[in-house]
Amino acid sequence: MTSAARFFQPANRLADSVDVRFGLSVDTAADRGGQVILNAGDDMRKSVKDWVAEIMRLSEQQDPDKARLSWLANGILGVGGAAGMMRLSRCGGLFAHAVDLMGDRWRPELGALYGNAIGRLLEDTDSVASQESMLASLEDMNKRLAGETPAES
Repeated sequence: MTSAARFFQPANRLADSVDVRFGLSVDTAADRGGQVILNAGDDMRKSVKDWVAEIMRLSEQQDPDKARLSWLANGILGVGGAAGMMRLSRCGGLFAHAVDLMGDRWRPELGALYGNAIGRLLEDTDSVASQESMLASLEDMNKRLAGETPAES
């Protein structure tokens, strides 16, 4: 009895859009690649919304899966950066750091606070000043979790 392996190559919209093997100019490839990334924004937003919902569910637990929370936070950090949403990315990084700082001292209300902040930044309806103020407050909270007073740094 013989068996044959079949290989499937996943679709890669970005790679397909910038394939220069057939005479596509670099400028055209860059324009097409940028458009694919912009079009993928809706998919990225949906994924992050799903992650926020999971963060909120996990945060309600007294001892949530912290590895999963870290994975979600780092995912938000990366997706936000890739989508050019730097404040969202920064919030994901702050949340990942907060999860590490809390360790075994999990505080459900802080997880929910981060989940709400990420959701608000994803919606992007607050003013830039309001978003920056919220992020500064989260940075101060992380300093308190680390045992520093916010004015020390």
